Parts: sequence; structure tokens; C-alpha cells
Amino acid sequence: MSMESAHGRAVDPEELLLRTDWSSVEHCCPNVAPATPAILRQLLDDDARNQGAALRDLQHAVTHQNTFYSATAPAASFVAAILGHPRTLAIVTDKRGGEASHSAEEPGFFLRVGLLDWLGSTVEDANEESPDGYAVDIEAFRVLRPTLFDAIHPFLTDREPEIRRAALASALPLLTSPLLAHHVEPLRKAVRALAADDSPYRRRAIETLARWGEDVTPFRQDVDMQVHAEGCADDPPF
Repeated sequence: MSMESAHGRAVDPEELLLRTDWSSVEHCCPNVAPATPAILRQLLDDDARNQGAALRDLQHAVTHQNTFYSATAPAASFVAAILGHPRTLAIVTDKRGGEASHSAEEPGFFLRVGLLDWLGSTVEDANEESPDGYAVDIEAFRVLRPTLFDAIHPFLTDREPEIRRAALASALPLLTSPLLAHHVEPLRKAVRALAADDSPYRRRAIETLARWGEDVTPFRQDVDMQVHAEGCADDPPF
């Protein structure tokens, strides 16, 4: 059944899944984790607990230990296509029950944020000189970079700050592609703001600015001061 996305486009998950012959691709753990199409379907389940489990399977099976598989690229295409689906606004956790803190309930986050984070980290892995996996699977993912950017772009101005930050952070490693270099200048101001922000994406923003040739010394000093304020020194105490 198709549902209207957050940006006015009809999304039919089953039609998206039919674009791939899933019998011809695999992830890392076929005897342990569900098959990739089952994982992807469950991302849009009507139970947030099942959605969180699917996100965990996506992270640990489809890109196990930063490795690319034949299922990685088609899974990324599906994830990009459903980013605007209303059910990606479910509040989830990707932690198993026993992994949550005993002192407090594991904080939840928008599934959309988790999917953006997965895309961004997978793009970073693909940018490495010699990522793990077969070359054909890595290249199949790399050619998706313009498509992934197009899917992420609408969320750069999302009304939810967490989604905006996650979208920008996931877009940054895509900008290493020459095909997307023209987006650098329009995003430079936002990346500076992210580099000054106290968020999990700060280091990626700082590294991006350094790659763009900017002086990031003030940003790095702020990070070092924060680390020392939290009682962690750069060097071990011996």
C-alpha cells in the first residue's frame, strides 16, 4: 500500500522492493539475520519496537563491520526512497533490551535520524581508499551518491533540529564526489554552524571543513576544552 511521504511523493514500499531480485544478493549473516527485504519491510512496521530491531539488523547485517555486500546498494536505495515516509517519524531505539542502561530508559530517536545516520556512515566507509567487500558491491553503492544526496536534500531544512543535523551530517561525505561538489558552497555556512554545535556530528563537520581548506583550529580548541572539562585528557595519565 502506498502512503504519501513528507514531501508529497507517493511511496509504495512493495513496489520499491520489486525493483531488486533479492534472491541474487545477500548480506553478511543469512543464517542469523532476516533476509534483506524482510528487514526493509520491518523498517515501516506499525510497531516501533520492530522498526528499531530492523534498524539494528540494517546496521549489523547489511553493512556488518563496515563491509559492503551485494545487498548493501539496493538496501540503501530503498532506505533513501522511504526517508519521507510518515512511519520513519516513529521514535525507536536500536538497542536490545539488555543493552540499555539499567539506571535510565534508553532514549529514543526518530527512525528517520537512524536511517540518515546509517546512510552517512555507509557513505563514509565507501569513501575509504580500500573499503571492505567486493569491488563490484562497493562500486554499486558509490554510483548511488547523487541519488542519495537528492533523497537527503529535502531534510536539510526539516523543522525538526535532530533531523536537520542528521541530514546535513549524512550529506557531508557525499560531497567528496565531483558530481556533488557544487553543493559545497551553499552548505558551507550550515557546516560551520554544525562544527560549533554540541552534537554527535560535530567532528564530522570539523573534518569536512578541514578537507575544504578552512582553518578549524578554533573548533578543535573548543572540542579539546570540552574533553578536558569532562575529565578526559588527550594522553593517558602515565
